[in-house]
Amino acid sequence: MNVKLSVIIATFNRDYSLQKCLISLSQQSFSLFEIIIVDGGSTDNTRQIVDQFAKKLTIKFVVDRRQGLAQARDRGWREARGKYVAWIDDDVVVARDWAAAIVATLDKKGNENIGGVSGPTIVPVKLLANRDVFSFYHARGLMGILGKFWNTFFLEGKQYEVGKILKSGAWTPGSNFKTSLQIKGLKEVDYLEACNMVLRKKLVEKAGGFDFNYKGIGEWSELDLAMKVRELGYRLVFNSKVRVDHYISQGGVYPRRTHARQRMENFLKFYCRHIFRWRFDYLFKFLTYLLFLNLYWGYKAVATKNLDWLGGLWGTISGVVKLIKNRK
Repeated sequence: MNVKLSVIIATFNRDYSLQKCLISLSQQSFSLFEIIIVDGGSTDNTRQIVDQFAKKLTIKFVVDRRQGLAQARDRGWREARGKYVAWIDDDVVVARDWAAAIVATLDKKGNENIGGVSGPTIVPVKLLANRDVFSFYHARGLMGILGKFWNTFFLEGKQYEVGKILKSGAWTPGSNFKTSLQIKGLKEVDYLEACNMVLRKKLVEKAGGFDFNYKGIGEWSELDLAMKVRELGYRLVFNSKVRVDHYISQGGVYPRRTHARQRMENFLKFYCRHIFRWRFDYLFKFLTYLLFLNLYWGYKAVATKNLDWLGGLWGTISGVVKLIKNRK
C-alpha cells in the first residue's frame, strides 16, 4: 500500500478509549494511511483490541516502556512510512473525513509552505471539568471570579479563538468548542493541537523530532515541535474539517497530571524558548500568570488532599534555575 499518512497513537491502559478511536479510524473515507501504536506497557486488553483491528487496518504495534510521552510520540514518527505524520490521543474519535481533509490540505498545489495542520478538538461539555484550564469555566463564587479574570486578563478576551499563545503563556482554547466548526477555509495559527497535530515528516526530521527534556506527560513538547517547524519558515494552519472529538479519559497516564513540578518546568522551558520577549507587557503578564498558576497548585493540593500538586511551586523555582543555567 502506498502510505500517504501515518497516524501515531501513544497509549497506556486505555483499551476502551483506544477501541473507540480505532473504530473511527476504520470508518475513514480515505484509506492510504497506516497506524502506529506506541504502547507504554499496558496490562489491560490493549494488545487484544489492536489485534482485532489489524485485520481491517494497517497497524504497527510498538512497545516502548520509557517513562515519557515525548519519547513515545518521537518513537512513532521514526517508525512512520507516510509523507505526513499525525499524532492523536488514544481517547479521541476522528471524523469520517478527517484523514481526507489532512491530505487534501497538504497535497494542494500552492500549499507547499504549510508545514502542519490541526483542527477542532471538540470536548463534550460534561467532560470539560476534567481539564485544569476549564475547571472554573461557568463556575460560581470565587472560582467564577477567577474564571472571568482568566478570560479577560490572561486570554485577553480570546476564549473562543483557535491556535493562539498569548503574552502570559496561556493558550486560547477555542478549538475545544463547537464554535470552531464554523471557521471557513484555512486559518493561520501559532501552534497545533497536541491531540490532533499533523506535520510533514521531512520537516519533523529537519526539526530534530521531540525534545526529551519535556518530562512526564510531555506537556508542551508537541507545541514545541510544531513551533520549531514554524520557525523553519513554514505556516501552521487550522482547518475545521480536520475534526476530532476528545473524550477526555481519566485512565492511563491521566493520574500523572498531578505531577505539577514537571508540568511547570515544561511550561517554563517552552515559554522562554518560543514566546517571551524582553518587554514590560510580556514580563508583567508572565509573572502574574506564574503567581496565578502557583496559587492554583496550592488550591488543588488543598481541594484534593494530594500534596503532589504542591510540586508546581518547586517546579517554578527549579524551572527558573534550569533556564538560568542554560543561558550561561
